[in-house]
Amino acid sequence: MVSLRAPDERDLGAIDQGIHDPAVIRWFGQPDASAAEVLALNRQRWRDGSPTFAVCEIDDVCVGHVWINRTTQDPAVGSIGYWLLPAARGQGLATRAVRLLTQWSVERMGLTQLRLLTEPANHRSQRVAEASGFVRVGMLVGAGEVDGRSVDLILFTWPSI
Repeated sequence: MVSLRAPDERDLGAIDQGIHDPAVIRWFGQPDASAAEVLALNRQRWRDGSPTFAVCEIDDVCVGHVWINRTTQDPAVGSIGYWLLPAARGQGLATRAVRLLTQWSVERMGLTQLRLLTEPANHRSQRVAEASGFVRVGMLVGAGEVDGRSVDLILFTWPSI
């Protein structure tokens, strides 16, 4: 069981652990903000139309985040991202969270195109994308940057909008 809700102060410990987790850092880069600053940013992103959700287990304890980044070029297009704490990985929680967010973003935000990007070496994220119903479209060479290094990204799209 997984649920999504707006992040709040009770999630600060999970946010701090997440932004300092070596696996999260590998794919997203070194943190440049505290957990409190990340929470404030998440609240601002809600106001700006690019919401972040706390991924929670049945006890409503935050074990990660999932979010939509709207593109500046077209507000009907969004990219999904996510991370989970180490203890929550490998249980299907990310897949269920991405499915919930996908449905919510289409129904509540009116998005007409959803994307998911992952580095070629991030096999777990690719499995989440595919298990969530996203389809691999191709490779975007040098399209990303993590800690100052250029990275290739695999592009997945949601096929049923």
